[in-house]
Amino acid sequence: MPGKSIRTAFMAAAFSLCCFAGISSGVAQEAATLCDHLAAHPEDPDRIVEGVPTAAVDKPAAIAACEAGLAADPGNPRLTYQLARVYFYNGRSGDAVVAMEKSALAGYRQAQFVMGALISNKRPDASDNICDAEMWWAKSAVAGRLAAQISYVRHVTKGFFDGCKLHANKDDMTVFLDNVRATGGRDYYLRLLMADLTEDLAAYRSD
Repeated sequence: MPGKSIRTAFMAAAFSLCCFAGISSGVAQEAATLCDHLAAHPEDPDRIVEGVPTAAVDKPAAIAACEAGLAADPGNPRLTYQLARVYFYNGRSGDAVVAMEKSALAGYRQAQFVMGALISNKRPDASDNICDAEMWWAKSAVAGRLAAQISYVRHVTKGFFDGCKLHANKDDMTVFLDNVRATGGRDYYLRLLMADLTEDLAAYRSD
């Protein structure tokens, strides 16, 4: 059943992330590129260097570095996401969406989260189908992206995805919130949000 497969995938993703964290300081870690140093997002959980705040991004230099990085390593989903990020900042919305979707299709959870956000926020050149946002956020949530787990539950319980074929059920969403509580820190406002979402999910009827 779909719910079981999502929970299985979520557990596998959590295991793989745990294992990766255990070797991240070793030789298995991918070498950082100039693209990483100029364009990594501070909130990307899979960045391999310190992130660069939006206001501090040198857009022309970052674009050149990321395009060069992808020329040397075609299809790298992290570099593709970072190129998409700086394309957006440089006003190249169409190119940004294409690159972001390519990274998302390759399974990069930050890109999947951003694709959902672009669609939900009705950004230019993104899909106008809210059910596409549901799909991307479900994928990102299953992969462990906390922001996607929060966004998914909130949008489902608020009715934004009514009419969509949901990729996660109520049990899956309970797992998402449990994960946020376990790994999201002790921030006061996050605790309040989790309390509200837990209450909303308890009252939610999937039928």
